[in-house]
Amino acid sequence: MENNRLYKREKLCSHTAVNLLFAQGKSAICYPLRAVFRVGDARPEAPVRFLITIPKKKIRKAVGRVLLRRRVREAYRLNRNLLVPAVADAEKSVDVAFIYLSNEPVHYAEIEQRMQALLQKITKSIADEP
Repeated sequence: MENNRLYKREKLCSHTAVNLLFAQGKSAICYPLRAVFRVGDARPEAPVRFLITIPKKKIRKAVGRVLLRRRVREAYRLNRNLLVPAVADAEKSVDVAFIYLSNEPVHYAEIEQRMQALLQKITKSIADEP
């Protein structure tokens, strides 16, 4: 069985990196998720770093935001193998922010399906980049 654990080094925590991501990043949408991503030079510790945002304006209750954050994180954790090998082969690094767009909670199966589509779009974008 492969190691699907998410490590601290894979989380996007730096305030500077987050600001740079939203200022210079590209966007891809698969409703109810939007991904903002920025491709950079290779990083040996973590080729892909991610961030998950569930806006308070869309989901008012904290319980709902936590539930959706867990669903999105689990969908990313199980499907990140669509993105990480492609990034490593291209000798690049990627910072990704996943933003939830819907006004109501969506079932996990739909979130996982959309996550797979988003990760494939990001992988295609990286492959097309010079």
